Amino acid sequence: MPANKFLTPELRKSLAEKLWIVAALVLGAAEPIVVKYGYRGGLGPYQFFIIRNIAGALTLTPVFAYFWLRRPDQAKIVKPVIPIALLLMTTSLCTILALRGLTAVTVLTVVTSTPALVAIINERLGRDILGKKFWLGFWLCFIGVVLSMPFDNYSGDWLGTIAVIIAIFTSGFYRVKMDEITLKYNSIYISSLCFVILGIISLVCLPFIGKISTYDICYGIVVGIAAALANVAFIKSLSLVGATRISVITMVQRPAFILIAALILREVPTLLQFLGIALVVAGVNFAKVKRAAKYKTDSA
Repeated sequence: MPANKFLTPELRKSLAEKLWIVAALVLGAAEPIVVKYGYRGGLGPYQFFIIRNIAGALTLTPVFAYFWLRRPDQAKIVKPVIPIALLLMTTSLCTILALRGLTAVTVLTVVTSTPALVAIINERLGRDILGKKFWLGFWLCFIGVVLSMPFDNYSGDWLGTIAVIIAIFTSGFYRVKMDEITLKYNSIYISSLCFVILGIISLVCLPFIGKISTYDICYGIVVGIAAALANVAFIKSLSLVGATRISVITMVQRPAFILIAALILREVPTLLQFLGIALVVAGVNFAKVKRAAKYKTDSA
């Protein structure tokens, strides 16, 4: 019997969801760590931001061109996507600024409050129906992430703290708007269009970033490519399971990287960190979200 007979449409959709979500988790969690490491070479945040955006735009331009040429009517989407791209730009810039003064661990931990904002907005819009267990699951995740964070990690940088708080709000509204627009249009095209818009804005700013070494340019290009691919994976996952659910799922990034670091560095996590990891895993399973019927999406 052919193996593909076992792959029913429902199973294929489920496998596709899982693969996109894994890609979003890995790529999304790696970027802050890569950015933080790049600061060691003397790269400034604004230089990082400009090079990253241009590299990300160039990475996704073929994808954008494919959809644009395939369906010329896609041009009408550009105008409504511009405010969404500006939200993404603000989130990215604030995150890069936050990483200048705060540790990657602190930034990854603080932004885990974003799912609560997304859930509240989507519930108010009638887009999601939050079950009785959702908030229990969210708080289990949040407490678990906090427990998995070393308590001596916060540097006290006030500018970085303000930047990461702004990033939480802009990221929350960005996800909600993406939730809305990907109901009607292809998520991969929307993601690539956002980066093309950011690339155009960054090209205008390029003459003002000053002198920069070849090494830093190459490093910024690597970050830009990773950021572009992470955004595509995240937005595709968002279109499949909804902004609220994917926001909760991404809370496993922090404890997952603790385990990876422990394996690589041969360090043993503390009992509190083990407890935190267990709470996050339990919380993700509790925090189920039911989509309102008119907002259910396809995998297209």
